Amino acid sequence: MSQGLADFVRGRCCVVSVSDAYLLAPWADALVSADAAWWRQRPDALLVPSRKFSAVDVPGVTLVPHCPEFVQGTNSGLLGMRVARMLGASRILLLGFDAQGTHFFGPHKLPLKDTSVQRRKMFADQFSRWPQEQCPVINCTQGSVLTCFPMGDISEELPSDPAI
Repeated sequence: MSQGLADFVRGRCCVVSVSDAYLLAPWADALVSADAAWWRQRPDALLVPSRKFSAVDVPGVTLVPHCPEFVQGTNSGLLGMRVARMLGASRILLLGFDAQGTHFFGPHKLPLKDTSVQRRKMFADQFSRWPQEQCPVINCTQGSVLTCFPMGDISEELPSDPAI
């Protein structure tokens, strides 16, 4: 993920920022993080005007209930996709989903932890169960190893004219 990509999508579509991506897009329609520890470490995230969602009970944040399609302990990216669908998305374009265990800002600082290889595999399995027929997903992340969605180029997938 980068500031350039965030700027490119601004005003062209509904934007759901996932965890620290709110730093690049504080104007996003929604901010999602599944992790209570993340919300505790980022109290400034509660101040952005975005609607806020989590998979756990966090004061001031909308709880997204568990759904049978996905096991508990889901990842924030998948939760962001669920929120996009809840907000009316008919198609989802992924940006910043390289699924390689790194973040655009580098490693998390303690007490937050980076995702282990084992959990990344579990998350890849969760992504593969996404109901593509209900809400298609296109992964527009260059260099992504997340292969369960078709790959695309954001400049081709998102029209330059928001009225289109």
